[in-house]
Amino acid sequence: MYIDYCLKFDSEADARAVLYRIEGAVEADPENGVEAQEGYKLANYQFVDVIGTIYKPTGQIINTTEGDVQEMAPVDGYHANVRVLKEAPELEAYRVHPVTPVRVWF
Repeated sequence: MYIDYCLKFDSEADARAVLYRIEGAVEADPENGVEAQEGYKLANYQFVDVIGTIYKPTGQIINTTEGDVQEMAPVDGYHANVRVLKEAPELEAYRVHPVTPVRVWF
């Protein structure tokens, strides 16, 4: 059985610091002819769904040349979903419980 976490971070950088790690990074060693390598990002969890910024209607209508559209405003935070097989207590500090999630797992 999976456990789903809806997460809200203060910024994209905060989210990436928790959700990913760098592997394979190499420090430069000019004396031995080794160039620095940035490495690559690996997810810390098997299933990570980065949503980013969520937008919600403000209730205002904007008149455009293509017709009326809802004005949208960003919701505070940077959002992601994580699905795990075991509890991930380290994610609890970022966990939110939206009434109507923007995206869910199937």
